[in-house]
Amino acid sequence: MSKGYSAKWIIDAKGNLFEDCTLVVDEGKVEKIVKTSELKEDECKNIKDYSNCIITPGFINLHNHLQYSDVSPKNCSLKYNLKKFYTILKRHYFIAGISKNSFVYKLGELLSKYFCLSAEDKLKSFKLGLQESLLCGTTCVAQLSKESKYFKVLNDLPIKTYLFFELFSDSTESSKEEFRTIQKKIDKLLKQKSENTFVGVAPHSVCSVHKRLFKILVKYCRKNNILMTIRIAESQEEKDWLKYGFSDIDILNAFCGNKKFDPLYKGVSPVEYLAQMDVLSKRLIASYGNFLDDGDLEILKENKVSLAYCPRVGKNLHNKYLDFDKVLKYFPERFGFGTNSLAFNKDMSLLNELRFVNKGQLDTLEAIKYLTIIPAKILRLDNIIGSLEVGKDADFNVFELKEGEDYNNLLDKERPDFVYIKGHRKVHKGQLR
Repeated sequence: MSKGYSAKWIIDAKGNLFEDCTLVVDEGKVEKIVKTSELKEDECKNIKDYSNCIITPGFINLHNHLQYSDVSPKNCSLKYNLKKFYTILKRHYFIAGISKNSFVYKLGELLSKYFCLSAEDKLKSFKLGLQESLLCGTTCVAQLSKESKYFKVLNDLPIKTYLFFELFSDSTESSKEEFRTIQKKIDKLLKQKSENTFVGVAPHSVCSVHKRLFKILVKYCRKNNILMTIRIAESQEEKDWLKYGFSDIDILNAFCGNKKFDPLYKGVSPVEYLAQMDVLSKRLIASYGNFLDDGDLEILKENKVSLAYCPRVGKNLHNKYLDFDKVLKYFPERFGFGTNSLAFNKDMSLLNELRFVNKGQLDTLEAIKYLTIIPAKILRLDNIIGSLEVGKDADFNVFELKEGEDYNNLLDKERPDFVYIKGHRKVHKGQLR
């Protein structure tokens, strides 16, 4: 027997707004949305009346590093102290002379702390990020990590996950080895993955991935129809590396154990660089884009590249982010938001990410699309999530309204009061169940 969830407003993310209706769910799937007054008694096993509330589809976060949610150690063992001592010396050797306000220093400091954590603390940090995401109404995450240890955690959960494996290389030899390693991981995980888990690749950036690996990945993704995501024009250091052949990025690479290598082409933008290696395609999700100009944006648009837009992290790390008007102009129906991690963001709320840049350009119904159905299409998961359509998984959020508020006040909220995945309540009154 079906269950019903009644609310003052239901937004299906397909441009429709339902008033005084009930979302009917059967065996974890959306059955229909019907006027509450027209619902027959024998149609639902029980009805949960949320009354003065808004129901929306679950949100989709296109760029996450959940492993960096809490890099402070929980137990200061001898092993941790030895690692910390070694890392401090290494960091002092490589990046001590760099400004503490620079992107390279901040990232180096984060990696130092993360490297020192025990395997147990890394998992706790990861789970904290996942929990915070769920509390903020995110029911699907795109997680970027080089480590496969988080696969089992994600694979055992009902939350949908696109696990993008980060890749780095500094030579032809390391490119081949990196690809062989990741190919074995993907082949193995594809056999073990649940119906909620999906796998892609994430070459880190133009200045931390050798040209040989890019060429290998392009063929691999094309042959296997696999999604790829990459940071594009994230930092000034990235632009400088392409312009001069060197920048502080070389120091960060050395700190991470990679040798210096030269760009394949100099004096070009990151987008032009990737275009010449045939990386740009509709299978590519670019992230950040803080330093993209109109010429670069036009190239991305022509190649149907999608965008994982992380404006608050861009502001925090680089004091610069891609203007929202340009995002709307060059990525219509092809962008979604990302929060990165609690290391560089104050929370994991996609609504806060949206509110940070949306100054009236998008109304409520259009804005919700960029948190739901559009990122679902980008991840090619719109057949199962992203909207409250018949046959899709019943992943949805419930937001309580105050007296006098209507559905437009949704954009004033930070997180939902209730979160459901496949019709099962996972968050109740802002608390995990």
